[in-house]
Amino acid sequence: MISGITAALAARGLNVHAVAGGREFSAILPGCRSVLVFGSGGRALWDALLEDLRRNPEHLRNELHPLDAFVRREIESVDPHPGPSRRWIRCAADEPIFVDFRPLAMAAGLGWTSRLGLVLNPDYGPWLGLRAACFTTESLDPAPPLPAPGPCEDCDAPCESVCPVAAPTRRGWDVARCAAYHRESDDCLRGCFSRRACPIGAEHAHSPLEQHYHSDRVRGRRALGAALGIDSGGDGISPPWERWG
Repeated sequence: MISGITAALAARGLNVHAVAGGREFSAILPGCRSVLVFGSGGRALWDALLEDLRRNPEHLRNELHPLDAFVRREIESVDPHPGPSRRWIRCAADEPIFVDFRPLAMAAGLGWTSRLGLVLNPDYGPWLGLRAACFTTESLDPAPPLPAPGPCEDCDAPCESVCPVAAPTRRGWDVARCAAYHRESDDCLRGCFSRRACPIGAEHAHSPLEQHYHSDRVRGRRALGAALGIDSGGDGISPPWERWG
C-alpha cells in the first residue's frame, strides 16, 4: 500500500520522500511506528499545480492557499480512506495540528540544517519544499543518516553576503532580522536573494513566478492568475512578518 502511495504522489509532484522513526508520535497516531515525510524537489509540484489550475481555474479563484489545497486534494485522491493505520498531516497554514517538519525531515535524512533556516537537500539544495507526512503503524525501514557535517560547514556562504541584512548566519537564520526587514522593505517580495545564491541544487531553482508566489502571496497570487489568464479571486495571505521575530 505504502509503495503505491509514494509512487502516485511522486507523479503528482511530491517527488521526494524518506522514512523517519515514529514511536514518539503516538499522540498523533496511536501505535505509530514510522513517518513518511514527503517533499517537492525543484519545479515538479509547481508544474503539476499549473496543469491543475489550467484545467480547473476555480481552484485558484476559490482557494486561499492554492498550492496547499492542491497537495490536500492529491493526498485525498491517492489515499482516500487511510483508516486507523495512517494519519496525514500537511505542512500548511490551515493544518489544525502543528508539526515542525524541519527536524522531522532531517531525521528522515532529507537534508541538513542550513544558514537559511531551510532543510538543505543533497540534490535539490534549498529548493526542497516540505509538504506532508504520513504517520503509520507500519514498520518501515528508516533512511540512513546523511554524512556530517553538511555542506554549509565549509561553504564560502554567498547566502550571507547577498542578504540585505545578513540574516543567514553560521548559527542559523536570524528570524528577527529578516522579519524586521520584510516589514520595512519590498526588496525580497519576488524571492529570497540568499536562497538563490546557494550553490547546492542551483539548477533546480524555482521559476521567478513560483518564487514570487511563495514570497508575496498577495501580489504573487495576482501574478499567477495573470500568467494563466485566470481571475485570481482576490488576495492570498503572505507570511505574517509582523508577528515574526
